[in-house]
Amino acid sequence: MPDDSRMKTDFAVHLDGNKLQGEEAGAILGIRVFQTRSGASAFEIIVSDPELKWQGKPTFTDCKEVKIELGPTGKLKKVFDGEVTAWRSELERSGPTVLVLRGLDRSHRMMRAKKTKTYANASPIDCAKQIAAQYGLTARTRPGSPPPVKTLRFQANQSDYDFLRSMADLEGYMFWIEGTDLHFERPQIPSNDDAEFSFGRDVKTFLPVANFRKPAVSVEVGAWDVTGKAELTGTAQTGDELWSVPGVTPGANLAKFTSTKREISLVESQVAKQEHADTVAKAALTKRTMEFITAEVEVQGDPKVKPGALVNIKKVGPYSGHYLVTEANHFYDAAGYSCIFYVARDKWGNSSNSAQQTQQARQQQRNVAQQQQQAVTPQVARSGTFIDLVLVDEGGAPVAGAKYEVTTSDGRTLQGSLDAQGRARVQGVGTGPCEVTFPDHAPDAWARG
Repeated sequence: MPDDSRMKTDFAVHLDGNKLQGEEAGAILGIRVFQTRSGASAFEIIVSDPELKWQGKPTFTDCKEVKIELGPTGKLKKVFDGEVTAWRSELERSGPTVLVLRGLDRSHRMMRAKKTKTYANASPIDCAKQIAAQYGLTARTRPGSPPPVKTLRFQANQSDYDFLRSMADLEGYMFWIEGTDLHFERPQIPSNDDAEFSFGRDVKTFLPVANFRKPAVSVEVGAWDVTGKAELTGTAQTGDELWSVPGVTPGANLAKFTSTKREISLVESQVAKQEHADTVAKAALTKRTMEFITAEVEVQGDPKVKPGALVNIKKVGPYSGHYLVTEANHFYDAAGYSCIFYVARDKWGNSSNSAQQTQQARQQQRNVAQQQQQAVTPQVARSGTFIDLVLVDEGGAPVAGAKYEVTTSDGRTLQGSLDAQGRARVQGVGTGPCEVTFPDHAPDAWARG
């Protein structure tokens, strides 16, 4: 049964810094908040006005800034901070006459005028900081990995909002406005769930879709190096995602159709550097993988549900587990507080296990790594400017085809695979010290012989 204490919800509306109380607060029939990171977040406040007395009063019609709080009584949390952009009246003979106050977050300021401008040797982070300052916003940035690429940025007859949005989508950033903060960040998936819901208790509706056509095993981005007059090819494959939701089996491993290629090829005119092409490929791969499982969820209102939150949905079979919230809609009226939100993830399988079960699974992985450590032993022999590698298992049998990487003293990386006898001669390592690793085996899974 639902917790009755959670049913007692309330709201608070601040207009131009003043909290509505008394008659003004009592006139509010409903509140709708639409939170998203793919556009501007929005709100609507429905005000009862049967005698049309609020139409000309400055309380609702002349205000500029709006803050909305929702949640359990005494524990309200902010769900919107923006500005009024419009209001409308609804006069119906058979229904209630209402005034609807509407608005957007402060990103609407950046949508009005189009510009043509260049940013020399700039990263998306640099552009975001410059543009934020123009609108009196504070830039909140997180470069993430791979590092932001500095190159010539061209804003071609675009609004500042569209310019930042296009860079964010192209290179794997999240761009949104929250209050007076302009966020331009690579998502950082929380280590703990922000909220947890169970079907039959908290979850009223759960509508998942698993699209096996979306995930791709690899992405290839074609571009042109204007300076070097050469073709560029950026690549990314499963495992190179910029972010990933905790789960069981990647969707790309399940999306197998013999009649089609699972690779995606793109051509990007805005790319002019190799590292830029690789970043764009990883961003495209991440976007496709996160479209594997999407769902619409309806629960009792919870202000913790917002874009970017990690939620754990339980008791929905193989769909159970962790999801990233992409959009959240909050509704408050006489019937109470409800929330309809949208989630996504890139994994298949029930991953809703407890922290203790997760810890046990990690311990099992460590045990496997320890077993692998006992299974392979490499031998490295050096002579002049080359080294000989030999990799054998615990029984002395060669480990054929194992991939190796040799990092030389001058920073070069030499890659290859062992032959059928588990051997390889690596030329050109120089005379300085070098480091040998086997990517398919964890660093602690082998020992030098």
